[in-house]
Amino acid sequence: MKRKYLVGLVALLLAAASSVGLYQLYAGAEEKVETSFRPNVVIDASDYPQLTAQQLVQLSQADESGTVTAVSFSDEAAMRDLQPGIYTANVAIQLSFNQEITRTVTINVWDKQGPDITVPKTVTVTAGAEFPVAKFPVSDAVDGKIASEDLSITGYDANQVGQQKVTLAATDQAGNKTTAHVSVKVLAAEADTSLTAANEENEASETPETSEAATAESKETVASTRDTTPEVTTTTSEDEATTTVTEATSTSQSEIKEEVETEATTETTTETTTETAIAVTSNEETETTASANEEASMATETSVLKFAGGTVLFGQSNGASAAPGSGAGTWMGSGSVSDGAPTHFIGHNPGDFAGVMSLDVGATITVVDASGASRTYTVYEVLDVTDEGYNNRNLQDDVLPRMLYDGGERISLQTCISDTVNRCVLAR
Repeated sequence: MKRKYLVGLVALLLAAASSVGLYQLYAGAEEKVETSFRPNVVIDASDYPQLTAQQLVQLSQADESGTVTAVSFSDEAAMRDLQPGIYTANVAIQLSFNQEITRTVTINVWDKQGPDITVPKTVTVTAGAEFPVAKFPVSDAVDGKIASEDLSITGYDANQVGQQKVTLAATDQAGNKTTAHVSVKVLAAEADTSLTAANEENEASETPETSEAATAESKETVASTRDTTPEVTTTTSEDEATTTVTEATSTSQSEIKEEVETEATTETTTETTTETAIAVTSNEETETTASANEEASMATETSVLKFAGGTVLFGQSNGASAAPGSGAGTWMGSGSVSDGAPTHFIGHNPGDFAGVMSLDVGATITVVDASGASRTYTVYEVLDVTDEGYNNRNLQDDVLPRMLYDGGERISLQTCISDTVNRCVLAR
């Protein structure tokens, strides 16, 4: 009888131990869910035109502690056409011992990216013309196409002939602002040459007549002198007549010689003046060309990044959904080297930002901002970051706060390694 009670007691103790073990397993699995599960998900509507159950599972890391058996959104229709707002979803997770728990995910959909402004490589207008806004299409990933008339334009003077740096800005409905710079060449309007041409034609037709009249008048004077002199001397002796005629002839030849010398002197003076004018004009053109080359050289030395032995131009692309086709863009910040604030640059790899992949801690990056001021920064951290902003080697490491929002005079460069991972370089 005692043996029976003893066996029953042992069985009871084993059952209790088993229950405790099962409870501990359950508690351990649930604790693992709480550790890895992300109940709050923040996404950009520009990156997610729609949100699927599989994407939500990945974003919330719900599948790292068990098998996800069901996902239900509070608004299924909204997930198919995602707009900024706050939504919820329930995720059912089956643990290893067939126990199932349900967790709620809050989905914050933001519109964090500004519009895209397409900027042509060259823009040429005629003086007096309005700025050609139609050449700058503007679109937003969330709002769609934005009217070019809504562009804000600064720095354009229709009456100033020459090269101008014009700034364009566009703002979407969420208040995200994108700025872009473009170099505009303003050409002088064509002058009305009809009156000038008529004057030149009149002068050309009148000049020969005047010259011929003066020549004829000169010949008549000489002839008159020659004709008159013999008549006066007819009453004198033969010797006196001969002397007089000789003197008259000599005088006439002297006058002709003076006229020839005067004409030669005039032609020489005219040629010298013309050569001097040509030389002065040539010098002025040379000085103008040298000045233009100097200005062009200075212009290329603004808004550039220098690193890894190369130079990359940058423009304003704040909040853009993609890097510009060429050069680099400021995704956040202005690119100023003296505003005491960070600037985040983006660019393509392969492309103008391929050199970012060769930068290591200790490397230097020089920034020349739009005003021509420059500063050299030293790289202090290099890491690979997911599109969601987490360290690809440690998904618990949220990189965005220290890369984008830490204060101070800093820069960061970002380029693509793959469709989901980016190389990011931090420098100060």
